[in-house]
Amino acid sequence: MKGRKPKDARLKLLSGNPGHRAVSESGEPFTAGEIEKPSGLDTLASEEWDRLVERLAPILSPASGGMLLVAVSAFSQMTTADQIIQQKGLTYETNGEAGTVIRMRPEVRIRDTARTAYHRALAELGASPVAHTRVKKLPDGNQAELPGIHRFFT
Repeated sequence: MKGRKPKDARLKLLSGNPGHRAVSESGEPFTAGEIEKPSGLDTLASEEWDRLVERLAPILSPASGGMLLVAVSAFSQMTTADQIIQQKGLTYETNGEAGTVIRMRPEVRIRDTARTAYHRALAELGASPVAHTRVKKLPDGNQAELPGIHRFFT
């Protein structure tokens, strides 16, 4: 995501709305809840799914499922490519008319691309150290009051 993260509507109201743009309430906030694990995950992705869901439970909502799937798929690709690199090395040799040429293994690029995707997905999910300062715990699904009602009483 490029640019600044959007401000919360309440923060805009507190700062005086200097741009004088309409401040829209985002409707009902997301609530924490169970995320159904997809059935087609490989072993590495399945283990990473369980680990992330356990650690990020207070901030995950059912809407987080897609980004969580991106994260665990990237983790699986990154780990698999890294295992191949550990076995076969970073490079391989080819023989042609110009002689022997040393080339980078395709798994190196796969690992690096998956690492970038994993990092970005974790940042979007609120799992990076910087994102921890921006993310707040979601209310659970059994809250007694109406969402957003507190702004009328404070």
